[in-house]
Amino acid sequence: MVAREFDPINAKTQTSDARADGLTNFNVSLLGNSNRGHSFEGKETDLSKLPPGVIGPELTDAERRALVEYLKTL
Repeated sequence: MVAREFDPINAKTQTSDARADGLTNFNVSLLGNSNRGHSFEGKETDLSKLPPGVIGPELTDAERRALVEYLKTL
């Protein structure tokens, strides 16, 4: 595991090889952890059967609008 500290001057994280308690081991091979974004596709409701990057079934237009409205409140 790599320790990370934010460098506000250069707006980046500085890493070291030192172990740090409380940091999460971020495994990009797990569902939803890649940098490809998250997708809602198809009709599959069993989350364990979804391909990488797909985190849920396809949203209806009404569900998409509701999600956007919710995000506006954050």
